[in-house]
Amino acid sequence: MTHCGTFFMKLFRACFGKARLPKEDAGGARCKPAAISACEMEICQPATPKLSTAGQRPYNAPPVTSGDGQGLAGPVSRASVAADGASGPRTCLNAARLQEMDAENVVICDASKIMDGLRLRQHELGRGTYGIVVTGTYRGVSCAVKVMLSAGGLDRAALRELLLGPSLVHPNIVSTIASRAAHLTDEFFDLLEGDSAGERDSVPDRNRPRVLEPLPINSGDGFGDPKGLNDGPEPLLVLHQILHALGAETGRMVVIVVQEYCDSGTLDRAIRKKVFEPRPMWGLRLARRTLLRTAGDIARGLLHLHDAGVVHGDLKPANVLLSSSREDRRGFSAKLADFGLSHVLPGAVTSLVTRTWGSIAYMAPEAFSGKVSRATDVWAFGVVLWELLKGTRPYMGMGQNEVIEGVKDNTLTLLWPDAMPMAEPIIALGRRCLSHDPEGRPTFVEIVGELVAIERAIRAELLGVPEADPPATEATTGDDSGPDIGLEGL
Repeated sequence: MTHCGTFFMKLFRACFGKARLPKEDAGGARCKPAAISACEMEICQPATPKLSTAGQRPYNAPPVTSGDGQGLAGPVSRASVAADGASGPRTCLNAARLQEMDAENVVICDASKIMDGLRLRQHELGRGTYGIVVTGTYRGVSCAVKVMLSAGGLDRAALRELLLGPSLVHPNIVSTIASRAAHLTDEFFDLLEGDSAGERDSVPDRNRPRVLEPLPINSGDGFGDPKGLNDGPEPLLVLHQILHALGAETGRMVVIVVQEYCDSGTLDRAIRKKVFEPRPMWGLRLARRTLLRTAGDIARGLLHLHDAGVVHGDLKPANVLLSSSREDRRGFSAKLADFGLSHVLPGAVTSLVTRTWGSIAYMAPEAFSGKVSRATDVWAFGVVLWELLKGTRPYMGMGQNEVIEGVKDNTLTLLWPDAMPMAEPIIALGRRCLSHDPEGRPTFVEIVGELVAIERAIRAELLGVPEADPPATEATTGDDSGPDIGLEGL
């Protein structure tokens, strides 16, 4: 029998249990077992199903429906709510490691090709310290496009948008589809400015940065730009307008981040529109469940970040985007955005010292001294929870220094409502999140569990039935508009 035939015979026998192939690699050398950490050994064990009181099979709670279209709050394993402190180490569950936030890991493209496959629309979604966001399409798919400038090389915010965003995939995190970076050069400015580049009165000084000139597009004859059947905004034209608005100059870098388009605005806008407050045809119970579901979205996104060893660092309603969804009656789901101020905690490190600050009203006391940990995100979440409940921005009418000193010294606290219906457990959770001691704050595993439990209690009160143990499997919910997907979604 040929060598090939012998091999396949051994393989056939191995598959049916009558023979075992030798542990050899392709070169014939004996293979060594791969090293497996204690953490990996633990998580590779088969899961033990939760048994019913009879001990015979996993318990399944009977499906019930409230008829309000919100669905069940979602199953939460009691074991999963065990916590090791809000500042605890990462979980060791993710096989893939986040790459270092180092400029050497960024591939720089030719500036003249940076818009390949991209079209930008003159529809601004927002702007901030680091850039401008507009709508557009990427390879024919609708998207949001963030355009940023980075001084000199790639700064901290740019690195996190380029490297961290694409690595974070979760239903409650805004997806990064693509990211690009290029140097701003005289040649690229000539391309952007077109014919007007040759009309300058003087030759620019090459020893000084060249500032991008505005593009004159008004002919003065009153007809405007003629349109063809397939015409749309020229990608470089819109990019030119954005870069000019940002004050682009040679020697800097342009960063373009292509993200999923969240079409329902920001959480900040929803709060101002009183989406989380009772109104006609949207009673108190629905308002509370809407608040709890949205807070749960945010908490799940942050839980995923913390599992990966990432601290968001700038959680606030303006950095939470809303995307249309038919999962429940809200009509949207919430997703975390903007990782420009995020921190990656190395290995088993639970906190680090930094000189970067987030938004003052959402910063934890220790953050003003430069200490950042998962617990600082929990504090910010507590402030967001307060804002969802109260409908107003925190510390309104106060100066920045007054807020900083008051929060640091624990002489300034957010005032929770004394008597608000269906809000007592929400307030209790918020108070724990705003504990001055970081060790006194809950983890996001605990937070998600409590949010689900609170919504279950509100739902059970309506139904007039006692609360059941969390189901071990997904249950259908009658005429509710969405499935019970628990910790994995809405």
